[in-house]
Amino acid sequence: MALVVKRTLLIVAAAVVVWQMLAVNLSNFFVEDARYGNSKSWQTALWWDKSHPVALARLGVDAIDEEQPVAALALLRASIASNPANARPQMDVVALYAADDKTEQSDRLATAANVLMPVRPATQLELALYWSSRERVEQAVQHLAVALAGGSGRLRDNYFPQLLEIAALEQTRDALLPITENPALYPWWDAFFTYALRNAQDISTMTALVAMREASAQEPLSAIERDRYVRWLREDDLIAEAYLYWVNGLQKEDLRYLGYLFDGGFERKIVNTSGFDWTANPPRNSGVRITTGETYGIDGGRALRASFSGKRIQFSHLRQNLFLGHGAYVLTGKVRPDNLKARRGLQWRVACNAGASGLLGESEAFLGGGDWRAFSFDINVPQGCLGQVLSLNSVGTRQVDHEVSGTLWVDALRIERKK
Repeated sequence: MALVVKRTLLIVAAAVVVWQMLAVNLSNFFVEDARYGNSKSWQTALWWDKSHPVALARLGVDAIDEEQPVAALALLRASIASNPANARPQMDVVALYAADDKTEQSDRLATAANVLMPVRPATQLELALYWSSRERVEQAVQHLAVALAGGSGRLRDNYFPQLLEIAALEQTRDALLPITENPALYPWWDAFFTYALRNAQDISTMTALVAMREASAQEPLSAIERDRYVRWLREDDLIAEAYLYWVNGLQKEDLRYLGYLFDGGFERKIVNTSGFDWTANPPRNSGVRITTGETYGIDGGRALRASFSGKRIQFSHLRQNLFLGHGAYVLTGKVRPDNLKARRGLQWRVACNAGASGLLGESEAFLGGGDWRAFSFDINVPQGCLGQVLSLNSVGTRQVDHEVSGTLWVDALRIERKK
């Protein structure tokens, strides 16, 4: 008799387990069916498993849409009880509490949702929107920062303008300090910095952002950020501001090269930045090579060497931005052509490139060969010319004029104001 009872209990237990497995599987089946568009399957899923968290959460959202907050709250609470690890229904309850002015409960639940899903972009974006509605800018920005780190490019398109608005207002921009302190944690920062440079309405916004980055102890302002900022200032014809910022960013050992012309002896490596240093960007496969090196007869340890292979290219790719005030100047230097061949040669020119335009002065043309020889030419900067550029150019108006071969060595360039 005892054996029969034991077998019966085992059969009943097995049947219960099989029924539960069947109910769960069928409930999951109807949830998937509902996700494919059969909305009636949400209720069917609950018939098989009355505690299915996904079905409860979805019906709770439907109740919100149908303006049935009491029913919605009951369904969402049941979903949370069934799966406390899912922050999605918790955020829906946060919205219900907030709509009912139960801010203490909504704040508490929002904080709990963040603990559950601290990096999930959708949850973090909802938290950002919630704290924004509560006028908690610092918390909103932090959640938005996390959402942007894991979200799609569309999030950037939608929310970069809002971040820029926050940066533009003195009373809110401090909310960005945790980000500017260590932007390495936020892979979208470089894109935002570029966006801000393109879209900031006034200099104070960018000045403040750069100052916040400079104040970082963990991740100092990068050379790329500094270069982009200087370029932005120049493009807006803020030449004085660009020059002062560039000078203040120089290394101590580079200050000795300062003057109206920076490093006219070509002692430093050419680094191709947007400031007031040398840039050399000949096109690829142009046959032009611009380097610095040692040779005889130079004033310092190095001189400029510009080598040409004879390809037809209108050359103007060695240059330096200048910041000269209104007045008369003279540029002096020395060159050594080495089998330099062209119809008309190479020459130095200074032109206005900010606030106005036009040629301000040019040297003689250099050709042939020989030893080092000095040269000079006058520069006249008119009123309204805020910035200038010095460049080495091939001379001529026809394509054939720009076939240059050989080498030009340059050293000891200097600009002085005329007395």
